[in-house]
Amino acid sequence: MNHDELTYRANKCYAADVVREKVSEYIDFAFYLLENKIDSENIFILAGLSESEKDDARHYFECVLDELKIKIEKSKTDYFYICYLFDGVKAGKLSAFDAVYDLEKLYCQTQKKIFQEWLDLSYEIDFLYDDTVLIDQRYTLTRENAEAYILRRFELFKIFYDLDLPEDFYEQAYCQKCGRRVIPKNVVKGLFKKKYLTICPKCKGESFTWCFDNAGKELYLRKIGFSERDRDPANSIEDFD
Repeated sequence: MNHDELTYRANKCYAADVVREKVSEYIDFAFYLLENKIDSENIFILAGLSESEKDDARHYFECVLDELKIKIEKSKTDYFYICYLFDGVKAGKLSAFDAVYDLEKLYCQTQKKIFQEWLDLSYEIDFLYDDTVLIDQRYTLTRENAEAYILRRFELFKIFYDLDLPEDFYEQAYCQKCGRRVIPKNVVKGLFKKKYLTICPKCKGESFTWCFDNAGKELYLRKIGFSERDRDPANSIEDFD
């Protein structure tokens, strides 16, 4: 455990309180510190509080942060709340589906762009289990891979959060015919029996790997030479051509 790990954990606790008033996370944080041989009077007091003592928990959490010289990045609270849910799923505290639906509700409550993709994903999950609705074939999400797909979506979210992406990235797709990243065009063919197609503006190909899907994000990372092992994006991003 190092200072960065403590800072990350503390920021998740703060986010859980701001978004869902879960001050119990502050108390759990104090116990975590004690288990790792970090103690002080303020840490002992925080660990001894109950969840109902919200104001006291917030006060002593601030005291502990000061002692440990931990800075809360308030501008990234929404990001850390998503990380909080993801880590909760990995720890078995909630299901992957519940995490997505929690973020769906947050988008409906706040209209914040950072939660938009989780609203879209919640719709796709619902469509999977509704035989009366046509599934969007642009997603690689299936009933069989749903939980793994969601977990990977959280991992990709954390990676893409710090990447400098084009404004229209999520409208783009990789053409499976020419391999270029393009914005596919919708066209209509035929006079009487009209056929609606999505084509590549470069080569007229009709099959794509979409950037808003996990598969498209994975492909993008490979293209830019991103190494997940060191979590260090490549210095240069390929040009959009």
